[in-house]
Amino acid sequence: MTSAVLQWLAFSTMLVDHIGYTFFPSLPVLRAVGRLSFPIFAFLLTEGFAHTSDLKKYAGRLFFFGCIAELPYQMMLYHRWVGFRPSNILFALLLSLGALYCAREGGLWLLGAGTLAVLAQAGGFSYGAYGVLLAMLFYSTREKRWAIPLVLTGCTLLYCWHHHSLFQIWAVFAAIPLLLYNGEKGRRAPRCLLYILYPVHLAVLSGLYFLQKSI
Repeated sequence: MTSAVLQWLAFSTMLVDHIGYTFFPSLPVLRAVGRLSFPIFAFLLTEGFAHTSDLKKYAGRLFFFGCIAELPYQMMLYHRWVGFRPSNILFALLLSLGALYCAREGGLWLLGAGTLAVLAQAGGFSYGAYGVLLAMLFYSTREKRWAIPLVLTGCTLLYCWHHHSLFQIWAVFAAIPLLLYNGEKGRRAPRCLLYILYPVHLAVLSGLYFLQKSI
C-alpha cells in the first residue's frame, strides 16, 4: 500500500466521519470509521517530515490551509463562528510537525517538543497531546514497523482513559493499513489537492446542513 493510497484512505474515512457527524448522528458506526483517519494522517506526517526537502514550505502549507479551513470547520462542527482558534486538524498536524523537528534536533530542543505537546492539550488543538505523542512515536519507530500496533494502541488507550470514553479505541484498526504500507509514494494527486479538498468538503457539508435546516 503506497502513501498515495494511505492519503486517500485517511481523507475518505475523515469524510465518512464528518458526514456522520453532520447528517447521521444516530449512526455511530460512521463516526467509528472516522477514528481511523487521524492515526493515518499522523503517520503520513512523519513520512513527509522524513522525506521533505523544504520543511518551511511543508509547515507553511499546513498553516495556510489550516487558516482557510477554520471557518468552514467551525460552521460544520458548531454551526456558527466562535472566533478564530486553531481547532482543525491541520493545526494539530502543524504542531506535531514542530514537535518532530524539536525531537530530531535533540538536546534542549526536546523541551520544545514537550512544550508543544502541552500546548496542544491546553490550547484546544484537535486530539491534544495525543496527536503530538502519536506522531513522535511513529517517527521514532519508523524502522520498526512491528511497533506500530503497540504505539497506536498505547496512545489510544491513554486518550480513552483521559476522556473517560472508549470510542476512540476504533483508531487501533488504522494499524492494519499502516502495516501494509510499502514505503512507496505511488501515483500521487497534485501536491495541494488534498489540502484544497479539506476546507472545500467542510464548506460543502456545512452548506448542505444549513440548506437542509432551511427547507
